[in-house]
Parts: sequence; structure tokens; C-alpha cells
Amino acid sequence: MVITVKKSFLLFPLLFVCCIDLVTQNNLYNSLLFKGGSWMETNHLDSLKLGGGDFTLQFWASGGELSISEAPALFSIIDENNNTKLAFFRDAGNPEYGTTIVNSMVFSTQLTGVDWSKGNEFHLFTFTFSDTGGYRFSVNDSEFSASTDTGVDVSGSTLTIGAMANESRTILENFWYGYIDEVRVWNTPLADSTIQFQVQHPNKFGDYYRYSYYDSLVALWRFNLEEPQAIIEDESDFDNHGTIYTKSGYSIELSKLGAN
Repeated sequence: MVITVKKSFLLFPLLFVCCIDLVTQNNLYNSLLFKGGSWMETNHLDSLKLGGGDFTLQFWASGGELSISEAPALFSIIDENNNTKLAFFRDAGNPEYGTTIVNSMVFSTQLTGVDWSKGNEFHLFTFTFSDTGGYRFSVNDSEFSASTDTGVDVSGSTLTIGAMANESRTILENFWYGYIDEVRVWNTPLADSTIQFQVQHPNKFGDYYRYSYYDSLVALWRFNLEEPQAIIEDESDFDNHGTIYTKSGYSIELSKLGAN
């Protein structure tokens, strides 16, 4: 099969075009606008030093126009047996609801203060896991879903941003519609005070972070791009770069919108 690769990005053969199909100017942009049919893949989470222990996933994200009935997935982690270890969706029918899946258990939550229809309103979504404290989910500095004592083993899995997908792509659906400004991965559960600081200061990780828990930051994708590129560099110290994929007929746009 001959694969057409746009924007001169030549990667390993896939059934999908690997690219960011967008129009840009010579400026620094703040976020990516996902419009369906596009996603980003990371390395195995083992390389992010996330096993079955403590970790935190964070997303600065916003919504946007939606004309489909399928709930868009902000991210997903599906293991080799096609079990959903972790995923989060914006509700397709109600602009104030979100759904989290943890170990195939579903938690639907009304997210007070969130309106998915407003693409210019960015929120910090934080998913915290601890062997001792279980699972917690917060939007900005408010915790919404009930805590659980369920541990999550993500070893051998990949993190997919912007879709519900497994590594072999036999599952590839629920594409994201909306903006993603920044994604952070930590191999420790963040404290409430740290999350509150981050909400108040979107461009900072934490008070005196360089001298405290900065070493636990194992992946950082800012999406601050000047031109189209398929490889999104990891700005942490671990070189866990992500790869953007776009199905034929779909595109991602660079945007100046972002968390302020």
C-alpha cells in the first residue's frame, strides 16, 4: 500500500497519514485545535516511569464546536488486552458533563464551571493516582468525582491524546473536538496546594518547582509551535516525544488561544 505523507514528514508506514495539516503564519502559537480524525501517540508509559504506582496526568484544554453524537475523548490508556485503564470524555449532549473511565468503571460527572461549547475557556484537568490514596479527578482546583481506592496499572500501555485508541489501532474512535494547550505527566501524585498554584499560574508548574518536585515531571508537551510538525518534542528531561497522526480528510489547526 502506498501511503501519502503530507508536509514532507516521512515516518514508518501506517494506514493513516502522519502529519499536522494546517495553515500557519510565522508566529508562536499556544495550542492545537483538534477537529476529529486526529490524535497524538506517546511512547509506552513504562518509558515515562509510570508503572502501577503513583502518577498524575494534567491537561490544559478547552472545548469547541461539536456536531457529532459521539463523546470526544481527551485521552485514553488502553492495555494490550483492550481493557480501558483510563480515559476521559467530554459529553456530546450536555456542555457541562464529563465522563471518566478507570479500570473499565465509568464515572459521569457534572463539571460545574465548565462549558464545553466555549472554546476560549481553558481548564486544568488533573488525574491523580496513588497506591495509598487511590484515584482523584479535579477540574481547576475543584475535585469532582468521588475518590476510589482503585489502583491503575498502566505498564505496557500507551497514552493516546485526542482519541480512544489502543496501540494496534483496532480501537480508534471518539476523536477529540476542542483545544489542547499543554499536557503534563508526573510520576508522583500532586498535592492539592500544587494544583491550586498551577491553576492560578498556568505558565508555572508550582511554587519553587525547580527546587522541589520538578524531577518528577516525566513528560511535557506544550504545543507552542511556529510551523507544522509531526513530532511534538517533550520539554521535560526525558525525551518522551509524541507523534501526531491525522486520518485522510481531517486536520489539526494551530491556535493562539490558550490558558492565561
